[in-house]
Amino acid sequence: MSIPMVFFDIDTQVDFMLPEGNLYVPGAEKIIPNLVRLMSVARERDIPVVSSADAHSPDDPEFAIWPPHCVVGTPGQKRIPETQFEDATIVPCRPGAFTPPQRWIGQTILEKPTYDTADNPNFDAILKSLGNRRAVVFGVATEFCVRADALALRQREQAVDLVVDCIKAITEEGGQKALSELASSGVRMVTTEEVISAARG
Repeated sequence: MSIPMVFFDIDTQVDFMLPEGNLYVPGAEKIIPNLVRLMSVARERDIPVVSSADAHSPDDPEFAIWPPHCVVGTPGQKRIPETQFEDATIVPCRPGAFTPPQRWIGQTILEKPTYDTADNPNFDAILKSLGNRRAVVFGVATEFCVRADALALRQREQAVDLVVDCIKAITEEGGQKALSELASSGVRMVTTEEVISAARG
């Protein structure tokens, strides 16, 4: 019997995904059709979706490096409609904000002020509650938050698949370097079609 999946949907928010966003990842909107396919199969097969969400204060120190983006309460901080479930559970970046569900289905959104979703103090409790699942990672940006989350999962001895046709990098060079590093860490490279075929088994 194959290991069940959990989808890790990384930072598919307006400020990153759309050309009008404050920190637009070039070409990110081109992965939206594959995001739609993955979210559809997640609903169809009851695959839990753990979504990361950048959540910054207006004076976040990160804005010394990057343009202001994903400020809490702004339109740019919202997920694009294609990756937002109506009944999503939001887990703020504070200790004790996560209550294990009776059954893992639907979307859980982890807020974070950094590249790494593991900086949300509820991250490890969520992984423990999910149990033995293969993590299927996709989203933006490849060389920053996608890389950080995939490595965080591997450091916790999690099996990780990276959906290579459902990610986008800020620069091609940075993206390729991240892919090489992730492959060396044991991340398996897969396509959207392969994930869907495996999910429908």
